[in-house]
Amino acid sequence: MNINQSNQPKILIVEDKPENLKLVIDELKELGLHKNAITAPNGKIGLELAKKHMPDLILTDWEMPIMDGYELVEAIKSEESTTKIPIIMISAVMKKPENLSDSFKAGVHDFLSKPFNSLEFQSRIKNVLKLAEAERLIRSNYEKLSELDNAKSTFFANVSHDLKNPIAIILGLTDMLLVEHEDILPLDTIDKLKAIQRFGNTLNNLSNEIRELIRLDEGLLKLNRSHCAINEFVSEFITLFKPSAESKEVFLEMKTSLSDSDKFILDTWHFEKVIYNLVSNALDFAKPNTTIEIECNKDQDNLYILVKDEGPGIDPSMIEQMFKRYYTSDQLNSKREGLGIGLAIAKEIVTLHGGTIKAENRESNGAVFTISIPLETSEAINEEEAVGRWISDQITFQKPTTPSAETIPNDTDMNSILIVDDNPDIRLLISELLKKDYRIFEAPNGVEAINKLKERSIDLIITDLSMPIMDGFELIEEIQQTKYKDIPCLIISSRADKEQLHKALDKGVEFILPKPFDSKELRARVKRLIEGKNVENSLLNTFSVLDPEATRKEMIRQLESLVIKNIDNPLLGIQNLADEIAVSQRKLFKVIKDALNLTPLEFIKKIRFQFAEQLISLQKVGTLSDAAKSIGMTNVTNFKKQYEKYVGQKPLLDK
Repeated sequence: MNINQSNQPKILIVEDKPENLKLVIDELKELGLHKNAITAPNGKIGLELAKKHMPDLILTDWEMPIMDGYELVEAIKSEESTTKIPIIMISAVMKKPENLSDSFKAGVHDFLSKPFNSLEFQSRIKNVLKLAEAERLIRSNYEKLSELDNAKSTFFANVSHDLKNPIAIILGLTDMLLVEHEDILPLDTIDKLKAIQRFGNTLNNLSNEIRELIRLDEGLLKLNRSHCAINEFVSEFITLFKPSAESKEVFLEMKTSLSDSDKFILDTWHFEKVIYNLVSNALDFAKPNTTIEIECNKDQDNLYILVKDEGPGIDPSMIEQMFKRYYTSDQLNSKREGLGIGLAIAKEIVTLHGGTIKAENRESNGAVFTISIPLETSEAINEEEAVGRWISDQITFQKPTTPSAETIPNDTDMNSILIVDDNPDIRLLISELLKKDYRIFEAPNGVEAINKLKERSIDLIITDLSMPIMDGFELIEEIQQTKYKDIPCLIISSRADKEQLHKALDKGVEFILPKPFDSKELRARVKRLIEGKNVENSLLNTFSVLDPEATRKEMIRQLESLVIKNIDNPLLGIQNLADEIAVSQRKLFKVIKDALNLTPLEFIKKIRFQFAEQLISLQKVGTLSDAAKSIGMTNVTNFKKQYEKYVGQKPLLDK
């Protein structure tokens, strides 16, 4: 509510008859509310005055020339700036709408009939003003809380981001020492390095949890689902945690009633965090010579994953609280370090899948966490999610003066890498990891990187995104306009969110590696990109010398053959197609788009439904269910819908 210096609310009176206007003002005088009264003879002028003065209350007649009361109410409520202003309708006759209900639906807060009772008038005015003031205070407090919440999120986001570079350097240098000098270091030094590595990973996990929570708060966490073989998925966690379990003399087992061919739709990228959190929790509380069991089963409606332990169980008072954010307890604090958000994030991810997660104590001893996910058919993944999954697959998780890391070995046959990062320590770390196998050049920003490209022959660019003068996005965009556009680019950045992934990959980036990165993964990515570039260039050059059009036709022919061979394999994806013609996924998109004006997924679907059309026309299948299964689908309804889209007519089968 806008209160002036005399602490009186502004009241706009919209009334076309002077005698009625006087009656209203007289009543306001009785309340001491007349000094800031504003008057208008019709709704049109009243609307303009409302926008200009932002009154705390509007009193309006119903029947007026030019714009009546009902039209005024609709106009006031349609404007974002005025929609919260309370309105009292004062009228002797209501012609339209025909009843009070419609006027309240239009946005009227209260209604007074002429002639009105003085006591009733004053009471209604005071009540509406009190409610308006209460609403204003609530909105004001909400805005303040929102500002604080945004400030908190921004602070945590900055902390998470700023931690990435030092964590990357700590883990990278520690890993380098362990890998390259473990055979000459004393055992106690190795133990200390491994402790540094362990706590560095803990710090990185905490940073990732903060980032994940912020994305959840901002609604940025979207599912990119894919087909997942649960048995294989869970087995990987058994392998991952087996060394930790053995060191604690804990048995880690898997029990499943699923077959290895059973596929379910999950965002494995995020879902692995759920399983990781539950299994690591179980290990934290496990006693020697006990068993942790991961059980997988399903019924007609749901997939179930249970994590069972034989630990101390859960305090009953904690069960309802433990999935809340920042919740900690003496029982939890005594066993592990953390921010109290791991289980909260797990619950959010499961909820995004449409499922539930619950904790309970076992009858004997220990606790069990049960995840329930609704079953969905393979057709539930849409094009956007599948492309998003492909983008997510490109990510791999896991200023003092510094000497220049640039190295120019004598062997000129070595491939050359340009490292672009404004942090000299990061450049040094990457150089140390790669300099034995590659010629290394470096630049602190995009402008200097362009100059290096002009001076040197570069086979791969490794760049950060956030840099001064010219950032990574601007660098990539600039390169795409030059003769250097075919040089593969690998991003190493702490700001690898989904929106930036789309932006970077659209601009020609091959892979994104978030900080802190795993040194082995970096070496593998670099090797794959450089070798892939050489193979790709060799293949393309061979065909292009003969006939550029023949190049495209041969590639499309190979791709069509691959799809036909895997016509009923629902797991056939973009990477399979790219591997078939020995190109990058980015190049694959371009090849298919240029040749057929289709995305790779549309290309796969078109071939599959053309195949289904042939089976139907040749009477090789007798039912819609058989036709759907022939191309790897199980949902008949979705098969019919997709068939009509790609074939142009409904399938000529009755059932």
